[in-house]
Amino acid sequence: MPRYHDEEEREKISWREIDRRKDRSPHVPKEPPLDRERSRRSEWVMKKYRKEADKLFMGKKGTKKHKKAHENIDRLHGTDQFDEAVKTYLDQYGLPDDWHTLSLLLDYSDPEKVLEAIQAMKPLYEGRSTMEKQGFKAKLDILAMTANHSDLRDAAEEVLKTL
Repeated sequence: MPRYHDEEEREKISWREIDRRKDRSPHVPKEPPLDRERSRRSEWVMKKYRKEADKLFMGKKGTKKHKKAHENIDRLHGTDQFDEAVKTYLDQYGLPDDWHTLSLLLDYSDPEKVLEAIQAMKPLYEGRSTMEKQGFKAKLDILAMTANHSDLRDAAEEVLKTL
């Protein structure tokens, strides 16, 4: 009986000892909590720095004014102010880079700008989703049938054949 009592005593270790053994485990990260906090903060600073650098390289397209003008195209699509919003954007920033806005420009009243939008969308076509591809083809088909400008009709038909 005394032997059982000794084994029980020997196997019982304090919670402090258990914690100490955990700290020495190779599976516990070696960096102190302060370093983790510092690394999270430096990660945040780097993301912010990259964002600011991207804005710098974007030039005028990295400003809040650009963002607002870009949003106006989407917001005013299908209204009487759409053409004015597109004209303002194109005058200040040129042709947009993104597929969605370029697809909205296919409804613009200036056939020359619509032609530019079609030409800008053509190389982006392969990387688009099936739904976006179908939408682009449908829009080109409508332009090929209904456009008043003959060059626009011809360009829409030509691009449709190549897709």
